[in-house]
Amino acid sequence: MSLRFAALMAAGAAVVASTALAQAAAEWAEAPSVADMAAAYPARAKAAGIGGEVNLTCELNREGRPRQCEPLGEKPLGYGFGSAARKIAERMRVVDPGIAGKEVRVPMTFDPAVLKGAATVTKPSWAALPSAADFQASFPKAENGINNVRVVLACRVAEGGSLSGCAVDQEEPAGQGFGQGALALAPKFRVGPWSLAGEPTVGAKLRVPIRYELTPVKPAAAKP
Repeated sequence: MSLRFAALMAAGAAVVASTALAQAAAEWAEAPSVADMAAAYPARAKAAGIGGEVNLTCELNREGRPRQCEPLGEKPLGYGFGSAARKIAERMRVVDPGIAGKEVRVPMTFDPAVLKGAATVTKPSWAALPSAADFQASFPKAENGINNVRVVLACRVAEGGSLSGCAVDQEEPAGQGFGQGALALAPKFRVGPWSLAGEPTVGAKLRVPIRYELTPVKPAAAKP
C-alpha cells in the first residue's frame, strides 16, 4: 500500500499565516538578542523578579530604525519598562527600508526568564519553512499503516535565526524513525529576530511541532 501526504502542510500553513500578521505590523531584520534584553532589563524590575509589557509607537528613520518612540501602554507602571523599551527599540531595523518615515507599533514583552538564559519563544515569526518535498523526503519509507504522526523538536535559536542543538522532545509513535526524520528538517526552519509576542528570539529556546497526516492511497483497479 502506498501513502499520500494529504494534509502535510496544514501546520506549516498556520505558521505562514502567523508570519503574514507579523509583516503587517513590521518585519524586523535586526533586533536585540536574549542577552541584549537581559542587559537592558530595568534594575528595579530585575531586583523584584517581575516581568512587564510595553506597546510602543515609533517613527522609522531613513535606515528603517525606530526613533521618537512613545509607550501607548506599559504595565506594570513604575518599574522602568517604558524607558527600557525605547532604548531596545532603537537597536531594531525593519526589513523594508521603503517604509521609512512611517509609524510602526513595537510590542515588547519583558520576561524574567531572559535573566537566567531560559527564555522560550512561544510565537515565532517564521522567516523560512520546509517545503512539501522536504517533508516527504524526511518521512520514513515504511508502510506500517500509521497515518498520524506528531514530533516535537526542542531547539535553540542561533544567530541569523537558524535552529541549533535540536533534539527530539516528543515522538508519537516512538521508535519508528519519525523523530530522526523530523530532525533532518531542522536546517530548513529559520525564525525572525523578534517574535510575534514582542520578544527576542536569538539565544532563546524554541519548540517546533511537526505533524504528518497521511492518507492511504488505494491501488488503481486493474483494467479488464
